[in-house]
Amino acid sequence: MKGKLTDLLHSYNGISLDELSRAPLMNRVDEKFAFPINKLEAFLDEMRPYYDVLNIDGKVIFDYTSQYFDNSTYTFFQDHHKAIPNRFKVRIRTYLDSNKSYLEVKEKIKGRTDKNRINIDGFTSDFSNDQRSFLLDRLRKQMDLKPVMVNSYRRITLVNKLVEERLTIDFDIVNGTLDAPECKNQTLSAIVIAELKQPRLDRTSPFYQLMKRELIRPFRISKFCFGMIDLYDENRLKANRFKAKKLLIQKLIKNVTHAPRPQTGL
Repeated sequence: MKGKLTDLLHSYNGISLDELSRAPLMNRVDEKFAFPINKLEAFLDEMRPYYDVLNIDGKVIFDYTSQYFDNSTYTFFQDHHKAIPNRFKVRIRTYLDSNKSYLEVKEKIKGRTDKNRINIDGFTSDFSNDQRSFLLDRLRKQMDLKPVMVNSYRRITLVNKLVEERLTIDFDIVNGTLDAPECKNQTLSAIVIAELKQPRLDRTSPFYQLMKRELIRPFRISKFCFGMIDLYDENRLKANRFKAKKLLIQKLIKNVTHAPRPQTGL
């Protein structure tokens, strides 16, 4: 499938990393959508007139891996589970194609996402003094953090041709730990997570309109949270509020239709 998607994406107008800066969106609103992977090719074909694709030396699908951190009481996970409006994520993200890694803190503030990051050499189980200072500054309190999971996935990055808007498309999502990179449970392996990133919510976006037409509603889904519930049993993590979402994902996978999609415009 990767080969077919690559060929399709090469028919897009490609942009460089420098051009990607026209939509930095480090402070933004996000809308996520989940759908079966067999719909991705048709959706990408339809979005071609409206978006450019990140293309680096002919590469349009990029491999990512992330290491996530939490404390002994899983505060970050529990805050997501409780839907606390102000919450954090801490991770090291590695761009495998360029071998660059960043220590990132994502803060959700009443629906907006604020992301800050610094360079780091790669995955670690212990932070340097400078890295601890960065975490203290962003988290605004001392936290004893430890690695809790890793994941890997492939990403396509699209940028709206006309407005400040970025669309990331993640698939082939696998989660595990450093010692066992692929755990036995893989809830998201057959799912695409598309994330629309905008300065403010704009439902006239071509991709948003496509999702509306296809009856795919915005879906709050976290690769971190679903990776955690795949890795840890309920004796360690209470995940009752995620059960309905997990059932919906299972339903998406089971109800994949192979019938031709109606060819209607936006």
